[in-house]
Amino acid sequence: MDPPSIPIAILIMVAAAGLAALAMVAVRRLARGPLLIDPTRGTTMITVVGTAFAILLAFIIVDAFQTYSGARSAADEEATATLEMFRTAGRFPAEEGDALRSDLVCYARAVAYSEWPAMRDGRTSPLVVPWINRWNGALDRSGLRTARERLAFSQFTTEDDARTTAGVERFREASPSVPSILWLVLILGACLAVALQLSMGDPRERLWVHAAMIGTVAAILTAGLLLVNYLDHPYSGESGSIEPTAMQFSLAAMDGIDPDLKPPCEADGRPLGRS
Repeated sequence: MDPPSIPIAILIMVAAAGLAALAMVAVRRLARGPLLIDPTRGTTMITVVGTAFAILLAFIIVDAFQTYSGARSAADEEATATLEMFRTAGRFPAEEGDALRSDLVCYARAVAYSEWPAMRDGRTSPLVVPWINRWNGALDRSGLRTARERLAFSQFTTEDDARTTAGVERFREASPSVPSILWLVLILGACLAVALQLSMGDPRERLWVHAAMIGTVAAILTAGLLLVNYLDHPYSGESGSIEPTAMQFSLAAMDGIDPDLKPPCEADGRPLGRS
């Protein structure tokens, strides 16, 4: 499930708190007296469930944050490697260098403006790989005549390997890392934690205090689940998600290095003339 926007996330937390508070009101009104004669008997169970859930939630948040952090690092490394390849291509003969640079600009455009939206749905863009194949084909056909060109070829391929590794990692992190079974355990644990709080309902206590307490617990648990979902979808497009800023910076730098270059592609990386 894609993470909701911030206003909707707030509404979800408020709704969870309100439902929990209403449940406490219902329990208080239906119960003729305390559900537990001695409330301390339920303290141990609440502590055990609460601690176990907190540890599990913390572990999954850390794992999801690693997914988010890895996606950001991979996107930055890919953009940096692409820019370095563009600079290195300038060491090739003029015609070959311009062809390589044009393909790199089109690749960067396809990543930033075509693949990024596709990653939000866990898909890749069909525009990216053809540009990689184009410059690989050009390299295979190039004749390395001087030591300078051979050195440029070696450096270009090294930078291309770094770009490939970063690109694969960037796309890999687009897929959610938290499996469905863990989501089931998290949701079940949150429901059990709230249910155990309901068992502590006592008509002798002030209603608004009980309602506020259980509403706060429900809101915090819901916020934790929303945070996991947000971190597990780093390219969701919501506020704070990872955007193609680094690749856009590389594109701007490429334009500054060679402003007269005319890449054979549209602004989103589509080949010219393709609708």
